[in-house]
Amino acid sequence: MATILIKVGVVKLMQTTYSFPLARTHLAIVISTLLTGFSFNAIAADTTDDIEKIEVWGTTITNGSLLQDDIEKRQADHLSDLLRDQAGIDVGGSHSMVQGINIRGVDELDLNITVDGVTQNNNMFHHSGNLLINADILKAVDINVGTNSVLTGGLSGGVAFETKDAADLLDPQQDFGARLHADYSSNDSVGGSATVYAQLTDSIDALGYLTYTDRHNFDDGDGNEVQGNEGEITNGIMKLGWDVDDHNRFELSYDKYTDEGDYYIKTNFGSNYNESHELETQEIEYTRTTVSLAYELDLGDMLNLRSSIYQNELSYMPTDKEGQSKHTGYTVLAESVVQGDLVHTLRYGAEGYEQTSKLIEQGITSNEETADSHAIYLEDEIALTNKLSVTPGIRYNHYKVDMFSPGTGDSLDKTWTDFTFGLATKYLVNDQWTVTAAATELFQGPGLRETYTDYDTTFDKDLKAETGVNYTVGAAYQQYNVFGLDRLGFSVDVFRTEINDYIDNWSVGKGRPIGEYVNSGDYVIKGVESTLTMRKDDFNARLTYSSSNSESQETGEVLRYEVGDSLSLGLGYEFTEYDVNVNWTTLVTLSDDVVYGGADINKKGYDVHNISAQWLPASAPDLTLTFGIENLLDEQYYSHASYTSDTVQDYESGRNFKISASYIF
Repeated sequence: MATILIKVGVVKLMQTTYSFPLARTHLAIVISTLLTGFSFNAIAADTTDDIEKIEVWGTTITNGSLLQDDIEKRQADHLSDLLRDQAGIDVGGSHSMVQGINIRGVDELDLNITVDGVTQNNNMFHHSGNLLINADILKAVDINVGTNSVLTGGLSGGVAFETKDAADLLDPQQDFGARLHADYSSNDSVGGSATVYAQLTDSIDALGYLTYTDRHNFDDGDGNEVQGNEGEITNGIMKLGWDVDDHNRFELSYDKYTDEGDYYIKTNFGSNYNESHELETQEIEYTRTTVSLAYELDLGDMLNLRSSIYQNELSYMPTDKEGQSKHTGYTVLAESVVQGDLVHTLRYGAEGYEQTSKLIEQGITSNEETADSHAIYLEDEIALTNKLSVTPGIRYNHYKVDMFSPGTGDSLDKTWTDFTFGLATKYLVNDQWTVTAAATELFQGPGLRETYTDYDTTFDKDLKAETGVNYTVGAAYQQYNVFGLDRLGFSVDVFRTEINDYIDNWSVGKGRPIGEYVNSGDYVIKGVESTLTMRKDDFNARLTYSSSNSESQETGEVLRYEVGDSLSLGLGYEFTEYDVNVNWTTLVTLSDDVVYGGADINKKGYDVHNISAQWLPASAPDLTLTFGIENLLDEQYYSHASYTSDTVQDYESGRNFKISASYIF
């Protein structure tokens, strides 16, 4: 096992600095094992029952780095627990219903975010988020920091989440398995999950998963009770897989996630704002329902393909009315290796969806709007020598919207089409160093108006799609047995993203009496992300630094959700004689003084420290116990990716003791 994992590390070093949502077949499983994080235990350890058990349930994160991370150690119950220490990415919103991903200051509405290949491109309500994701059942998280390939859309990259299935969890000689899990947080929730997975016949497998979390109002770092968090989260997943033969597989899945409770309608403004304005909580139900059918074809180098059709529906429903957003779509992505005078690795496919949005109030449907998005893409990684490769790519984009505002009588029925191009190069200097460079053109059509509200809207009939270019230059280093260390890794990426004809999501019917669909000029985002990792015996360390600064070329103002400069430090040690591993993570975000909307906003800096310890007793190899303390020093803080103004701060949880236990049958 150790030899295989070392070989995998070399393969990753020779890959381009971007990742892509390829089928999770043999190639993708290799890619997904090359993961970032503060723990290096799974890679460095010998082949033991304990390590095998972690890999069976553990979830991995890919972010162009050289180390592996297991999500189970983090006891993640919010996306911030999962992603915030990844360079270039942050998660805003303290509430479960507001969590939103931010990459290089660009919020989720301009990112390419998927769950099992299903697009999450929604605009539900400006006081809620658009993502309902459960970390516990995730198999892999594939982060694209920046759009560095024509295979993905979005203005600043995206995140592909993938959930587990029975084939991932069953041992080759196993016909049935189960996992029970329970967790407790002192600040302030309790929950659990049950998973069963089985090989029903020689060719058919199945998985059933159910989780439940009971949440209460938590205290922030100053001991203030943060009201509006009393609620329950449930997530149920059913999957049925059919291996037709050694090359063909179908998988049918059903996924329903519900977050309901006694919440504020202006959840993203935090408890202080709602209490000071004497706003009342109300019963709110937020639901995601996804049905998909996936097909995988594995013919080795000749063709490796994954395709799917799906329907994904979000429903945001306070007591008085309901907003609905539904996507019906498809994805096809394939890879073929062609051997000739040169080696060509072709990656090609298509994706598309029809989105419908509507508001239902007292049984009356209004604000029915549609968007149609389709894309076809091809890139060719050409190995010019055994050290140098170039990857040209082309993408055809087609996007159409049909929107109407009853309040103004104004409408927009328009189609945009565009070819975008990409070019990347990679040079293997030696066995340790790789340098890369890429330039990728951007395209993003204007999203639909938010679903839940009925603001009056005016439309610029000459509205342009957002376009631009993302430039990235990077270097990566990896060496074993150097400077007295077992392993040392380093990577750095310098980027410049130019966005033309930017459409400000906040002004598009989001919280204003009149929303205007207009292009608000050009923006430039510049910055750097770097990661340093090391391993010595049972000790490992990981240090990241990221900086992102945006600027309007017309006004000099920043993007609303700019994060600025941040660092993370992770330390881990494995006490093998006690079957215990411990980890320490420090997150530091520097203060940031910005100007947005004509207002001076000070985003206060913060540092948050988390510790965890996981025990996998050799005497009970199917048991895992995890203990952690989040926000050890009880810091009062808010993420810079949260909604922030000169008067609004969405404070996050103070010190929180967590304990969880799981047992695999």
